[in-house]
Amino acid sequence: MIDINFEESAKKIISLLQEQDNIAIIIKGSPDPDAIASSYFFWKLCTLLHVKATILGFMPASLPSNKEFISAFNIPLHVVADMKESKIHKYTGYIVCDYQTAILEDFFTTTPCIIHLDHHSPAEQDVPARFRILTDKVSSTSTLCALLMQHISFISLEDVSSIATALYVGIKTDSDSFKHMSEYDTITLEYIKPYCNMAIIEQIENTPLTPHALGLLQKAMNNAIVYKDWLIAGAGFVEERYRDTIAIIADYLLHNNPVELVVVYGGVYHNNHTKLDIDASFRTRSENFDLNALIKNITADGGGRKFKGAFQVHIDYFVHCPDQEKLWEIIEITTNQILKNQRDSSLKIALQSKFKNFKNKLKHLFRL
Repeated sequence: MIDINFEESAKKIISLLQEQDNIAIIIKGSPDPDAIASSYFFWKLCTLLHVKATILGFMPASLPSNKEFISAFNIPLHVVADMKESKIHKYTGYIVCDYQTAILEDFFTTTPCIIHLDHHSPAEQDVPARFRILTDKVSSTSTLCALLMQHISFISLEDVSSIATALYVGIKTDSDSFKHMSEYDTITLEYIKPYCNMAIIEQIENTPLTPHALGLLQKAMNNAIVYKDWLIAGAGFVEERYRDTIAIIADYLLHNNPVELVVVYGGVYHNNHTKLDIDASFRTRSENFDLNALIKNITADGGGRKFKGAFQVHIDYFVHCPDQEKLWEIIEITTNQILKNQRDSSLKIALQSKFKNFKNKLKHLFRL
């Protein structure tokens, strides 16, 4: 059960927003539908409260469907190169949605975090936030926003329809087309669906992949290896605007292969080829597999929840390598070996997951 009073939470959020003069709504990771929808919810709420708000992202939407999502709702997403360019100091506070931590990496700021919402378990280290909801009992941050919206009476019917439609897309995406729904997701869906504009949803969902994205899928399939019951696939070098294709490929490969877990990764260039990361997306069929523990074993720059996870490793030093084929060969053999090592030690992760679940059940029993 979620031990959250959403009525009181909605009142607290409204009170906090009304105290702000100028607030930044920050999309820390890639702008996916859940991050876009939940950020849009707060932007609309600020607009209704006559509070100046700006949605800031550090990378552009890469999937055509996500670009269509932003366009369909006229979402004012401002993409900046880094935290310094965002001029965060000029804001009285900031909001982070759909990210495990509210930390603004590589940048010291006295600007406070006002609100932090996410559908993952709390991270070990984070910055203070004046209001925070972190729970893995829902499939998406959009679910939390919809549960809050139920208790906000001043939103007009037109705005409710717009917000509900956006949140529907966020929930559907992060629940894998409603396959992984909690009771809270189901309740939320029953609430928002009557307000949704299904024509807009269909328009977003029917946006085709670009030929380049289809080429990345083919390359990942050609490079895929099966190690025990894991499928590991490198998609090669990926331009920043196609970064989200890595997650789409992971979904596709899990759906079409009888394996327990899929990992798809690529070398992603950022900022006009001045930065280079290894980005990986994880997908599993098992509800009890602790993807967060698995990913944290590899790098602190990532995390997971039920069924999904991702990491990002910075390798900017190699952006100057003159031989792309050799660089990819090194990335591929190294990443494949790291993932194989993790598969060999996955029994330990499974035992840790079972112990964690058992401990949580005991905590629940003692609360009764």
